[in-house]
Amino acid sequence: MKADIEKKIQRTLNEPFEIEDIETVPDLNDSRLCFENKGLRFESTVIYLEIRDTALILSRNTAVMLEKIRMSYFYVIIEIVHDLGGIVRRAHDDGFYIFFQGTTQDSLNSAVKAAMKIKYMLTNEYSQVKKMLDIYDALNFAIGIDDGQVLCIRAGDESIQHGDLIWSGEALTIATTIAKKLPMPEHIGISELVHYNLKDSIKYRKGKKETQEIWYSDNFKHNKEEQTYFHTSFFWTVS
Repeated sequence: MKADIEKKIQRTLNEPFEIEDIETVPDLNDSRLCFENKGLRFESTVIYLEIRDTALILSRNTAVMLEKIRMSYFYVIIEIVHDLGGIVRRAHDDGFYIFFQGTTQDSLNSAVKAAMKIKYMLTNEYSQVKKMLDIYDALNFAIGIDDGQVLCIRAGDESIQHGDLIWSGEALTIATTIAKKLPMPEHIGISELVHYNLKDSIKYRKGKKETQEIWYSDNFKHNKEEQTYFHTSFFWTVS
């Protein structure tokens, strides 16, 4: 076993890596993915949604209830995201990656609208989902959004057919960093580029006397440099 592992790692590190550019979001059954040095790359607007305080939720409930809460989040997310043309993938137990194919203004605004609809379902007093999850103190979450290239690889061992998809890219890192920085009730944060491309209907609130920006700027550190992001407590109503 030791020799096999060492040989596998040596081959992985030393052999060329092939990247195929695609226009779809891959899944585990994508025939273009293999266990060798190959990845699929696509342009995407990326949402990272994180369920916070799961250890606290577990301490107050059962493991079964925690899984039910994760399933509830997943159902809310997938219904809203798919309706707007996005794809949901699990990042890990407490996080979700959501991809909107492309980095156009339309994909950026669809992603932000999806995030704002998710926030409505999870936090608005008129949402029964909010009332049900609030019983279990399960409403601490954060959403970060950026856009760029995403690389997907299938890691594992073909001989035993065991593996999973691994996602990487600067957009994922930035979206995750923004999400982890957000304080409640500012559940949604977006990168400066995403903010620049927002349409007026998502960027401003019309008041009685004037139009008001609903996004507020702040900074985060990425690669040892300060970058600007924008956050909001506003939502988009789901009917």
